[in-house]
Amino acid sequence: MFGIATILTIVQCIRLKHPLLLIDRIFANHAGKQLVLAFFAFIFTIDLALCIFPNEGIRSSFAGIISYVYLTHSPDDDYHFRDNPDSATHPHGDYKIIKDPKPIYRWDYFKHVIMYCLGLIVFNGLLIATINRFMATRAERYKKGANTYKSLRNHYVIIGYGPSCVPIIRNIFNRHDTDPSVYFLILSNQNIEAIRRDIQTQLPDVEEKIVIYSGNMDSESQLNRLNIGKTKEAYILGEGHEAGRDSKNLECAKTVKEIREKGPIKSTLHLNMQFDKPSSYSTIKRITIPKKYYKNDNGDEVTYLRPFNFYENWARLLWGTYKLDEYKTLDQGLMVDNDPKKGQTLAQRHVHLVIAGFNEMGEALLLEALRICHYPNYDEATGANKTQITIVDPNMDKMLPRFKSQYPYLDQIADVEIDYKACQLEDEAFSASLSDWAAREDTVLTVAICHYDSDESLSAALSLPDPLYYQVAEGKVIPNVTTQILARQEIRSGLTKLLDEENGKYANVKIFGMPDKGVDDTLLDDKMAIFINAYYHFKYDLSQDFFEQVKIDKGKAFAEAARNWIALNEDKRFANRYQTEVYKTYQTYRPLLDQHPDLLYQTEHMRWCAERSITGYRDMHEANLKNGAYQLHNLIVPYHDLSDHEKGKDKDVLEIMDKVITLSKEIKEEIV
Repeated sequence: MFGIATILTIVQCIRLKHPLLLIDRIFANHAGKQLVLAFFAFIFTIDLALCIFPNEGIRSSFAGIISYVYLTHSPDDDYHFRDNPDSATHPHGDYKIIKDPKPIYRWDYFKHVIMYCLGLIVFNGLLIATINRFMATRAERYKKGANTYKSLRNHYVIIGYGPSCVPIIRNIFNRHDTDPSVYFLILSNQNIEAIRRDIQTQLPDVEEKIVIYSGNMDSESQLNRLNIGKTKEAYILGEGHEAGRDSKNLECAKTVKEIREKGPIKSTLHLNMQFDKPSSYSTIKRITIPKKYYKNDNGDEVTYLRPFNFYENWARLLWGTYKLDEYKTLDQGLMVDNDPKKGQTLAQRHVHLVIAGFNEMGEALLLEALRICHYPNYDEATGANKTQITIVDPNMDKMLPRFKSQYPYLDQIADVEIDYKACQLEDEAFSASLSDWAAREDTVLTVAICHYDSDESLSAALSLPDPLYYQVAEGKVIPNVTTQILARQEIRSGLTKLLDEENGKYANVKIFGMPDKGVDDTLLDDKMAIFINAYYHFKYDLSQDFFEQVKIDKGKAFAEAARNWIALNEDKRFANRYQTEVYKTYQTYRPLLDQHPDLLYQTEHMRWCAERSITGYRDMHEANLKNGAYQLHNLIVPYHDLSDHEKGKDKDVLEIMDKVITLSKEIKEEIV
């Protein structure tokens, strides 16, 4: 009679309406079920063998597997099993192999051939097919980003794929190229094979360290695959130019926090969030992010949120503390004259910045300039030596109302004058103005061309009036070394590479805006900002000197600094971050601290007024009203109107600058 496995197989096939569909699904999707199916076929074959050889025992059920032994022997050497009367002494037990002069019947051969074929099909064909299918399925799922690797730990997670992704990976890998354990895990809903090709092209040496998952960033089940609890650091970039990208990034940060808090919290996860639009980035600076986005119910910080914007990062690389060496600062150190006898003396010069293209990049350059272009030669009494900023865009009439509604208090910045022009850079009247500004000795000119089209930007940068490149005097060509021309480019290739070695007419033309620079993770380092905030917290809340406490007990001082930093809203955090941006200027004019320290203290106050005005604080000094919740402030006034107590805070900024810089360089590990 048939065995149990055979009967169950027949019954199950009868019960199933679509048995072939079930098999197809198993082979198409479930590698584990494929192996189970192969094992069941193995059992079924053994059971069938017992049915064919009912009287020969379990050993004979394997006859089909080893039947080739019989089939390959000659007829004169046929052997088979017989009872052994001398089994008590025979080493093989109950049986012995003896010569049998009787030939095996053809039915015996036929049975062995059947079992041989079944064994061949099941144990060779089906098993090999299952293994091949298993491997092919795994390979196919890998290509589509469907496999999950729970063994990954201490890795970097990047959620979403866009222009910033590859530069971030390159930047991190360059810091850890000797560490074989560094892996990158990307989650994206875009075409995985296209992403993989992109990475193979741009990161051929890092490709083996990159794992790509297919999934949506707003799905908790997909985010769970990232092994968030064991992640070293995470970046939320969003998907390309997807609608509502910035809001989705913030919600994704909340979901990541909720996933991470379900497991043991051994450390705080640094979660860097990209905000693509300047308007969204401006909004996140003004509001207080609810604690549910980064803390659990016990008040423990699960994630450390660090917003950033690509365009602002590039503005910082051009002129701020993290300025790249190939670019000049807006003032070029020319706001004072170096007199060998008198030291630094104030110069009658001013900075003039021209921005062509009032798009995201142009807006970011304007805001960064407003934060840092404050200099000690500004005369508060007469208004002399104001910084001049001119923005040029043919669509200015449509764009300006939106911009002014987002930044309504820029006219409170007393030492900067902004002029918005609805024209093109190449217009005849404006070209004449450019020529005049470039020729003036009291003007340090920078022209930043921010057009979306890279070729258009480069063409415009090389087609400006001649005085921006050189002047002719007394029969000699004099290069214009004080005018800098910046052209926005997506990549450093083709024509732009030629500018790197240009020593002629276009030596003062530099390109900027490449994705491989604008996401440098050093721009996300908050140590200096944390130390600045800690200094004020220790001094005015605890009546202590933070830097002295660091010498006494570094761990305790850092822990208190971190706790106070976490308690701040984004408005206050960015206020401390932006304070560090002007350090480059203060270092340039450091000798004035000995000769005329009040000039730099005044400069710091003007910078603070500008930063508060950009953030959205309204001047309420006449009503002597201060309200942080409604962004009202009573100290947006000229420096000479401040009390000695408030002037002392501006003095503190200059006095602790060197200590902040030194301590941040000494401390390599994160303190939050």
